[in-house]
Amino acid sequence: MDFVWEEPNGTIQHVMVDETNLQQLTTLVAGARAACALPLVLDERHPLFHVALPDSDGVLRARW
Repeated sequence: MDFVWEEPNGTIQHVMVDETNLQQLTTLVAGARAACALPLVLDERHPLFHVALPDSDGVLRARW
């Protein structure tokens, strides 16, 4: 699985983990503000968030 977390300073980090390095994961995410485990199969993933930025003329054009 891919494990994603937010550090206390707002930095987003991630690491690929399996059952052999779960102990290291607990140390890495000890102070996390938020965390999420994502499956490795891309078809099973759902985005954590969507972002849309306005074009240079200030108009937001996005399709969902």
